[in-house]
Amino acid sequence: MFRSAIRSRAAVLVLGLAVTGAATAQSSGGNISGDALAGETVVVNGVDNGFHRELKVKEDGKFSIRRVPTGEYTVIKIAADGTIGPAQSLVVRVGSTARVM
Repeated sequence: MFRSAIRSRAAVLVLGLAVTGAATAQSSGGNISGDALAGETVVVNGVDNGFHRELKVKEDGKFSIRRVPTGEYTVIKIAADGTIGPAQSLVVRVGSTARVM
């Protein structure tokens, strides 16, 4: 009877760890995407989380940043000549894509 109780508890523990591992493997962030002119640099800064990313826009003008932590962001486009465009605020939510205009 004692061994049976230990086996049952061990099985529950293993199952619990498997479920917890699967839950943490899922995304807890979202994405940011948009359009810009070829050659522009897009700068993304997290308002509260310290996230920072810069990327150069390719010829097709489309960009996407995946696996971005949830939160508020400021996005700025910088033209190839150094001209800085207006800042855009957006919010990234779990499993969604925030669009830069």
